[in-house]
Order: sequence, then structure tokens, then C-alpha cells
Amino acid sequence: MSYLKNIKWEIVPLTIPAVIRNCPKCGNNAVYRSSGKFRVNANKNKLDIWLIYQCEKCKSTWNMGIYERITPTDIDSQLYELFLSNDIELAKEYGFDIAIHNKNKVKLDFTNVEYGIIGEDIDIIKKDFKGKDKIILDIICKYPLGLRVDKVLSKKLGISREKVKNLYENSILMGENNKNLLKQKINDRVRIFFNGGIE
Repeated sequence: MSYLKNIKWEIVPLTIPAVIRNCPKCGNNAVYRSSGKFRVNANKNKLDIWLIYQCEKCKSTWNMGIYERITPTDIDSQLYELFLSNDIELAKEYGFDIAIHNKNKVKLDFTNVEYGIIGEDIDIIKKDFKGKDKIILDIICKYPLGLRVDKVLSKKLGISREKVKNLYENSILMGENNKNLLKQKINDRVRIFFNGGIE
């Protein structure tokens, strides 16, 4: 069987995960959302850089430490400029960085992260799968969103998860090792083979 078409989908987060931490004003654990802005403090020859979060309820702020008490030569000048300009992609990168959050002793909450799927649509109606022209689909996700394959396929294909399950059970779509494909979480890349379509 030949696979003559390769399609790539990239999962792109539209929001940054919230942080769950104690809010001194609210007096209990609260949801803090990233402002997408950095605070850079230069004190003599030392730098501190934080990502600013805000309590969803009372709007009090919390600064998550990224760099503390470093010298200007410890950081790349281009990266430093990105911090100063509140670069949104950099804020997103640090907003998803589990190691940085662990270092700051806070927990990331991925449950309400909104996302989009960029890539060519696949029309899975059977008439579009003619002869031996099959499709290889690579789903790429650079962020630890914990999304299951069946959920992503359902959203992008515009069909129910039950129909996705039927496609899998009928070997119309398969994974590289085809073991628990639909329950698999997308970490980095998942490859799927489409061998036909639905009526």
C-alpha cells in the first residue's frame, strides 16, 4: 500500500495555562493567569527577571522567577531584548515550562487551555480516497497539553469521537504501532495512517 500524501497538523495553544497557588488576599488557593508580561529589574550589576501572573478573582499579582541575581553577561543580549519587549512567544514558552513552575513551587493547570489546529483539512468521505492514494498524517504539538488523539481528530475532522473510534476499529485509521492509538496523548509528534474514508 502506497501513501502518496503527507499532511501535517500543528496544535497551537491560544492561551497560557493558569497557575494554582495560594492568594494572600483571597486567603486560599486561587487561579492565577499569565499577563504575558515580564518584569525586569536591574540592580547595579545584577538582574532579576519574572513572568507576571494575576489572581483571577482579586487581580493581585505574583511574579514567577525566571532569572534571579544574574549578571548581564549571563544572558544572551537578544533574549534580554525579548524580555524587555514582552515578547508574546517567549511569554508562552515560559508559561508552559513545567521545570520553571516546579522551581517556583506552583502547579500548572492545563484543563482550560484553548488551542487551535493548523493544517490542511482532510475530507474523510470515501469518494476522496481513490485507488492507492492514502494519507499519512503527522500531528505535532510542542507544548505539554496532554491532548488525546481521538479528541484532536474529532475536532479537526468535524466528526464525533464515536465516529473516530469506528474508523479506528475498522482499520481506516491506524497508528505506527496501533496500540491504544486513540487514548494516546500527543507529546511532540504522533503519526497516523488513513487507509480510506467513511460513506
